[in-house]
Amino acid sequence: MNTEIFTNPIFIAIAVVLLIVVIWFLVYYFKHRNQAKVVENNHAKEKESLVQKYESEHEAERLEHKKELSNLNEKYYNDTTLLDNKLSSLHQFSVDKGEYLTDLALIQLKDKLVKDEKIRESDMIILSNVFLPSRNYTNTRKIDHLVLTRTGIYLIDSKYWSGHILHGVNEAQFETVPYVESFFDLLDLDKKREQTLIFEKADQKNVSVNHYNGVIDETKITAEKLKNKLKLQYDIVPIIYFNPKDNGNYSITNYSEDPSIRVIVGQEDLEAFFLKYVFHGRFQYTVKDLDEIADAILEQSL
Repeated sequence: MNTEIFTNPIFIAIAVVLLIVVIWFLVYYFKHRNQAKVVENNHAKEKESLVQKYESEHEAERLEHKKELSNLNEKYYNDTTLLDNKLSSLHQFSVDKGEYLTDLALIQLKDKLVKDEKIRESDMIILSNVFLPSRNYTNTRKIDHLVLTRTGIYLIDSKYWSGHILHGVNEAQFETVPYVESFFDLLDLDKKREQTLIFEKADQKNVSVNHYNGVIDETKITAEKLKNKLKLQYDIVPIIYFNPKDNGNYSITNYSEDPSIRVIVGQEDLEAFFLKYVFHGRFQYTVKDLDEIADAILEQSL
């Protein structure tokens, strides 16, 4: 083998040059490959940062939209509830102004109690114009108002009146109110039994007298029948509510010793009754009970 080639200075010089070129190429390749990786990593990090920023902004927008939608739903519910109450009240007004005013007074009372945080919305249910049919539908009873609370259920018979009431009067009051005996005789009333009389001015010279005992007895019977129909453990409290016409001249004297029915005159007394007796009593029902009782009443009254 000719070794002169490998010892030839020219060959050696060419080999050295080639080696330098190869080394330079390898250095250049690895250097730029590392730079490319750095650029690629920086690009990946920038991309990830942009994605996270977009997702964060998108999540904030989604939460803001969800909050706005929730507020709109709440406003819609409140507006429709208020409208339903107004429509219900207007319907009542078209039937009976006295019942409408009582319904409005009850709604305002509930709104006030909820606003003052004395009760929750679900602690009081107001039903109006409820019908209690008999088995053969020949003796259907109309209930003006039912108020369902956790401390009891109250049946309200609403009367729109003007004048002066003597409630629960009988022969024991004839000496105190002597003129009443003549009306007992005129109306052929039982003098031993409590009676309720309303004196109203008919015109400039005449006074009309209305006898309300039939209404009171019917109200007590209706409360008992509704309790039995719903199979309730506790009695339903019957109330006669006299709502004075246009807040006119009126008075009431209550001689009654009958604890089974309450007689209330005017919106102030109605509010005072509920504040004093209804929301400070012992709980008889849960919120779930009230919902179930309301559903049962509405189903049977249709």
